Amino acid sequence: MESPKPILVTGATGSIGYALVKRISEAGQSIRVVVRNPDRAANLRSMPNVDIVLGDLSQPDSLRDCAEGCSLVYHCAAKLSSPDWAGSYATNVIGTQAVINEAERAGVERLVYTSTIGVYGLSKAENITEETPWTKYNQPYFITKQDAERIVWKAVDQLPITIARLGDVIGPGQYTWTIDPIQKMNRGLFQPPLDSESGFLNPVYIDNLVDALLLMGVHPAAPGQIFNVVDGTPIRTGDYFRRLAQMAGKQLTPLPAILLKGASTILMGYDLLRGRETSFYGSIDYLLRKGKIYPNKIRSLLEWTPAVPQEEAFRRTEQWLHQEGYLRGRQAEDSG
Repeated sequence: MESPKPILVTGATGSIGYALVKRISEAGQSIRVVVRNPDRAANLRSMPNVDIVLGDLSQPDSLRDCAEGCSLVYHCAAKLSSPDWAGSYATNVIGTQAVINEAERAGVERLVYTSTIGVYGLSKAENITEETPWTKYNQPYFITKQDAERIVWKAVDQLPITIARLGDVIGPGQYTWTIDPIQKMNRGLFQPPLDSESGFLNPVYIDNLVDALLLMGVHPAAPGQIFNVVDGTPIRTGDYFRRLAQMAGKQLTPLPAILLKGASTILMGYDLLRGRETSFYGSIDYLLRKGKIYPNKIRSLLEWTPAVPQEEAFRRTEQWLHQEGYLRGRQAEDSG
C-alpha cells in the first residue's frame, strides 16, 4: 500500500485510529494525523513517518488544508458515548462534513468513513444486514452517527467513499468492550443481564478490523459500498462478559435488566463526575439487542475473512490485559 502521497487519519489518538496508524507506519507509508489535543499524541510522535497537525472536528476552520496532497483519508474520529448532544453533533456531524469538504478540495483518491453497527438502533431484526432499516435509539452517539452517514452518502457521487460499520471492537487497547468492563469488574461495579434477557454482541477483533480498513483503502470494489465489519461470531452478551470475568478472576451475578438500568444511571454519573466518557453499556438496551451480524458482503465483494479467530482473540486480549496490569494477581496463559 506504500505511496509517495501521505494518508490522512482522523481520530489517531483513539484506540481504533491509533491501531490503524501504527500498522500503516510499520508498513513504511507516510501518514498525516489530525489531533485535537497534542498532549494525547505522545505515542504518535514516536512512530516513524507520522506528521501531526492540530485540528478540531468541531471547529471546521481548523481543518483547512488538512488533506492537501493526501491520497487517502480514513475518517475515524468521533465523540463517543456522552450525554452531550451539542458536542456530539458538532464533532460527529459538522466535523464529518468538514472532513469531506477538505477531501473534495484536495482531490483525494478515496475516503473510508468508520461508522458503527449502532446505526441500526434497537432493530428487532434477527439477522442484520447492510440493508436493514435503521431504528431510533435516543443516544447522542448513535443518532449523530446516523446523521453523519447521511452526509457521507450525499458526497458519494463527488468522492470515492466507503462506509465501514464497525462491530463491537474488542482486544488490546479497546476501551468500551475490553478495558472499561474489566475495570468495573475489578471494582465490583459490573454485572451482566440475565441469560433469558441477554442480547448478542457482534465483535470484531482490533487486528481483524485494521486488516479490513486497509483492504477498503485499496480494493477496487470498495468505493460506493457500505460494509458491516464484524468477525461473524456473535456471542451472547452474558457469555462475553463471563469470559472477561474469568480473565479477571471474578464471579458475575446476572441481574434483571430493570435493575441494571437503574445501576447504569448511577455508573454513568460516576464516570461523568470524574471527567470520563461514559461507556456504551451504560445504556442497557444495547446489551439486550438480539440481532446477529455476519460479514457476508465484505467477504463476497472484497474477499476479506478475519485472520484471528475468536478463541485466539480472547487469548491475545487476556495476555495484553495482564501485561498492562488490568488483571490483578492473574497470570495470562503462556501458549507460546
